[in-house]
Amino acid sequence: MPTFILQKAILLTEGYRYNGAKGDIKVWTPNVDFDDDYSTSHVGLINGPYWAYESVESGWSVDGSQKTGCFDLTCPGFVQISHEIALGAAIYPIFVDSYKSTGCFDLTCSGFVQTNKDIALGMPLGPVSSEGGPQYQTTFSINKDPNTGNWWLHLCQNVPVGCWPPSLFCYMKQGPATLVEWGGEVYSSKVKKTRPHTATAMGSGNFASGLDGQVRIVNYSMQLKYPEWVGTFVDEAYCYSAQNYAQPLAQEPAFYFGGPGRYFIYCP
Repeated sequence: MPTFILQKAILLTEGYRYNGAKGDIKVWTPNVDFDDDYSTSHVGLINGPYWAYESVESGWSVDGSQKTGCFDLTCPGFVQISHEIALGAAIYPIFVDSYKSTGCFDLTCSGFVQTNKDIALGMPLGPVSSEGGPQYQTTFSINKDPNTGNWWLHLCQNVPVGCWPPSLFCYMKQGPATLVEWGGEVYSSKVKKTRPHTATAMGSGNFASGLDGQVRIVNYSMQLKYPEWVGTFVDEAYCYSAQNYAQPLAQEPAFYFGGPGRYFIYCP
């Protein structure tokens, strides 16, 4: 049985207590090579030890089920909305043991409290950006209510979608997150030293290209602000990349991520 591994290209911040995070994420339709691969762009908050951490994450995704003929909620995990767009909007919830045995996606997750009648987990997301053409983005934010302990998911201009109650968690119930990440992930058995490497792309499919907008955290004083410290992390730098780039005279850096996966001799 193949072993599936997550490959990341992310911007991250840690060292403080985070009650929320926000990111403007461009919407793309990256190539997905195998039926059981998927590619995501997301915002995530994490707490707990590395061997058993918990996370809440939200973003969009495209998975290999788009090649199997399934449609909408008949697709396992993610949603394909049309042949023209072929985009899965995965607004995906929690993992409570470092992805080992828990974790679910969309409305297959028990415990998520849906409050919005028009926006749902797993819904279609569009329009989609095109290289050399119009660029589109969606704002994803997750915030903890200090009174109830609920982790709330908002889209666009602070439109509430629903929440994850504190009963679903251990570390994320006891306190805020201790790490926040923004960026992309590719999930496949054809990564690391397995050859050929998957050609499942991340973001736009180009290196260091994908999120061009604000990233924010909500600190322990409930202030929305740019993180005091940020860094980048990439699992396979010859296959995917991340860059935090500050233009001259810009007030804040812009974060870029992406990559094609299998790429000539560099990522064979």
